[in-house]
Amino acid sequence: MLDIDLFENIENSEILKILECFGIRTKVFKKNSYILKTGGKIDFLGVILDGNAQIIRNGSIIENLKINDIFGHNIVCLGENRSPVNIIAMSSCEVLFLPFERVVTPCDKLCSYHLKLIKNIMKMISKRNSLLNDKIDIIGQKTIRDKILALLRTHSKGEGVFTIPYTREEMARFLCTDRCALSRELSKMQNEGILKFRKNYFELL
Repeated sequence: MLDIDLFENIENSEILKILECFGIRTKVFKKNSYILKTGGKIDFLGVILDGNAQIIRNGSIIENLKINDIFGHNIVCLGENRSPVNIIAMSSCEVLFLPFERVVTPCDKLCSYHLKLIKNIMKMISKRNSLLNDKIDIIGQKTIRDKILALLRTHSKGEGVFTIPYTREEMARFLCTDRCALSRELSKMQNEGILKFRKNYFELL
């Protein structure tokens, strides 16, 4: 648990003080269980310690969460206390929960490790916002083909063969399109020599 971005540049002894001072807790969720339900009370920031989860709203996948990813920030930072989304564990998933107000409000002592923690949280939030902007760019494409290519280029990172963290149904939901239409377009693109794929393994040609 100590080797995560949240505790970057913070000594182990200081991390123990943080855990004790703020009452930070962890919880393990079974696959397909709800980490957070729509309408559920939220006054915390969450960090994925192990496994992966998905943020879902109105049946569409908003974000895919993996180890080191933070969530809840875009809700509690706006002063909201009810979740507009579902967060579902896609595998056995361990989550660290930080009480928002206690963590982001420095105490009178202005402990150096507390300020480091706040800085790390801001960096993690900036990273998540950047990924969300990527999704906006992807689903903003005009055609299914353009959406597919934008998604695949985001995940390829210059690699020849790469994987995406979605089943075909999840990929369709992420792209806000129909699964059958997605499958037809992928087959066309493969026949035209644009890409190769097998399950969630892809290669851009």
